[in-house]
Amino acid sequence: MRATYFAIAERLDANPVPGLTGSDFRMVTFVGLYGKTRYGSTAQIWQSLLKSDTDAAKQQVAATQELSPSDNALTVFLSVTCNDADWPEDVETYRRHVAEDREKFPIFGAATANIIPCAYWKHEPVEPRVPVNPEGSDILILQNLRDPVTPHRDAVALREKFGERARLVSVDGSGHGVYVFGGNACALNTTTAYLVDGELPAGDKLCEA
Repeated sequence: MRATYFAIAERLDANPVPGLTGSDFRMVTFVGLYGKTRYGSTAQIWQSLLKSDTDAAKQQVAATQELSPSDNALTVFLSVTCNDADWPEDVETYRRHVAEDREKFPIFGAATANIIPCAYWKHEPVEPRVPVNPEGSDILILQNLRDPVTPHRDAVALREKFGERARLVSVDGSGHGVYVFGGNACALNTTTAYLVDGELPAGDKLCEA
């Protein structure tokens, strides 16, 4: 699958078609990994591109965008992200990071390092960064093992920062989102017990698929 991904992306990089470039393909794949409801349509796009049927692929891409308009989600993302931190304003900084991350993280790295409107945001961060420490109320962290947006290793690092006030529930699943968005009974029951009764698991736990 990895080899196929790079083969399609590199072919479109070298010979882009109107409305479907290598960058478009990477983004469609990234968004398509958010949850199981998108896996089928993403697979269809890949299959069409493998057959060099770009017209069918563009129609399939357009259909996914009609079903899930992204303008509101992107607006919310930018308003939160840009107000949370002070972003570099120098274009060369982003150019350098794109080149570095393209080598270090060849699947999506260059895209995540690229410049976004936060570079031109005219406001300072709304409030100081909240310190993460082992003091305070109990926290339950939920994380799928295979999440394309928030890697599991980041959840492990956060759990370590919070110390004994936190518990990590790792779910043998994919996609972005565990509670409500996922259907794992172990994770749902553990979270509901925490929200309703304030119960934390005795220790970190793995919820099997």
